[in-house]
Amino acid sequence: MKHGYTLLELLVVVLIIGILSAVALPYYFNTVENARNVELKIFWGSQKNYAAGKQFTEEELTKHNARLQNAGLKNFTAQIVCREGAPEGTPCYEVVFTRNANAAAQYQITSVNNFRALACIPSNALGTSFCKARAKPNGKIKIGEDDAYLIH
Repeated sequence: MKHGYTLLELLVVVLIIGILSAVALPYYFNTVENARNVELKIFWGSQKNYAAGKQFTEEELTKHNARLQNAGLKNFTAQIVCREGAPEGTPCYEVVFTRNANAAAQYQITSVNNFRALACIPSNALGTSFCKARAKPNGKIKIGEDDAYLIH
């Protein structure tokens, strides 16, 4: 007498594993992406204390951008940019964190309102769902031509 599993039993097991992984994997990837963003928010907090309200000279801007590149962020690149349309009398500088290209969800996290808040600018469909899921109520704004979502 042979002992073993029938094809039907194996198919049922594979089906159950498939359903469980289809439910669990999005939660896993969401948790990993949230952890990456915690790293970014901690880093942004240290930058806003340094850069908020400053008018950088070209030399200071170059030096600070070099510091950002050497900061050791694993999942983002960072750069301080001068954003057009800053209100009169306020500095135009904001920091932009761009998600590394190997990620499925592509987006940028940028400071707004002179380093006082963070906004998420999606670059693809997964980035859009990521940004919308973290957006504050009524947090949709425009940054240049792009739709963005206030997240902090």
